[in-house]
Amino acid sequence: MEFRHRKRRRQRAFCAERPSSLAELQEGETGIIVSASGGLGLIRRLAEMGLTPGVEVKLLKKCPLRGPVEIEVRGVCLALGCGVASKVFVKPAKEGQNG
Repeated sequence: MEFRHRKRRRQRAFCAERPSSLAELQEGETGIIVSASGGLGLIRRLAEMGLTPGVEVKLLKKCPLRGPVEIEVRGVCLALGCGVASKVFVKPAKEGQNG
C-alpha cells in the first residue's frame, strides 16, 4: 500500500540534451522550445506571443528572487513571470546555429 505523498519518482535516463525550463537558462543563453506544460489558457497565451515548439529564444535578463525573465523571440522582447517561464521547456541551441 502506498500513500499519495510517498509515490516513487521515476528515474529518467540521462541524455546530453535533456530539456530544461526557460527559467533555468543563464543570461545570454539561447534555446529552442520543445514543449510547454499548463492549461489550455496558458498554452494559447504562449502561442499568441509566438512561443511555439521549434522557435529559438534568447534569455536577455533574469531578475533576482524568482522575478520576471526577459526573453527575445522572433525579434521581439517579452517579459514572462518566473512561474510561466518554468513551464516552458527548451533544449540548448547549437553554437553554430544563427537565427
